[in-house]
Amino acid sequence: MALFGREQPQSSRFEPRRVSPVPQKPASQKPAPQESKSLFEEKKDWTRAEFMRKATKAPLSIKGKMYSSWEREKIINEAFPSRRFSTYISEGEAKTRLREMRREEYRAKTGAEKAKLAGMRKYLEGQTGLKGKY
Repeated sequence: MALFGREQPQSSRFEPRRVSPVPQKPASQKPAPQESKSLFEEKKDWTRAEFMRKATKAPLSIKGKMYSSWEREKIINEAFPSRRFSTYISEGEAKTRLREMRREEYRAKTGAEKAKLAGMRKYLEGQTGLKGKY
């Protein structure tokens, strides 16, 4: 091989060094597929019974607070009363209700009322996966 018009000697010094192969991860260590963040990505409309079932089987801790099963049922029944929200709860109705709860929290007179409404709203945000300005 000529480099700048001169012949280079062929020696082991110019041969590439031995490179160890890159270890491959076993197939079992692949990351699990991400779960859908929003409850409404699975289905557009949920019946009250399905929504309640999802809520009671959800993790106990949402946003750092522990909720028992009866507390979760109470929050959902207060947030989505059966007279106003009929058999199905859609994503639009959930967003509307979260927006109303934010307004109610802002208008609350005492700190205890604000804390209660904020806890309910945060629980429902964590449950439904809806975040931000609705």
